[in-house]
Amino acid sequence: MITYSDRFKKLRIITEFAANLSIVVAVVMGVAVWMSRSNSINILHKKVATGFENATLGTQIVLPGIDWSAHKATLVVAISSSCHFCIASSPFYSEITHSSHLAPIVIAMPQETNNAQTFLREHAITPRNVVSVNLSNIQVNATPTLLLVSAKGTVTKAWIGELTESQKKEVIESLDRT
Repeated sequence: MITYSDRFKKLRIITEFAANLSIVVAVVMGVAVWMSRSNSINILHKKVATGFENATLGTQIVLPGIDWSAHKATLVVAISSSCHFCIASSPFYSEITHSSHLAPIVIAMPQETNNAQTFLREHAITPRNVVSVNLSNIQVNATPTLLLVSAKGTVTKAWIGELTESQKKEVIESLDRT
């Protein structure tokens, strides 16, 4: 005969099992949600970090008023006055634009020329040329983006985002060799 205490024990065992199963299901779902969000963040980061994704090295670009053949290489610095990475990087841009022994530097900005000039003046950036352009026209989807362009107008190197010290050194070495 099943007594009240036996029924209570069975009910307690079933309840404990259901509670443990709920915990396992919640943990598995939590991990799945975390993994999907983490993966989305990584994909988003990769997309932002590859702002040159529509073009590849070797792509020919055109900027109004720029004659690529006048120099062995030219550095195009695509920045925006509303980009906090561009503002944070402005001391480096100022440094390279003040170095007369480096290849010419062209600043490409989406802002109107007057607004771009004001931004550059405020940050002591003195490039050879400033071009107001829709950055997607030169296959740039993120700022800052630096493009080393050959005398034929083809992109030979690209750096995207706020540069590390080693990347800054690489940019200067690339400009010094031209």
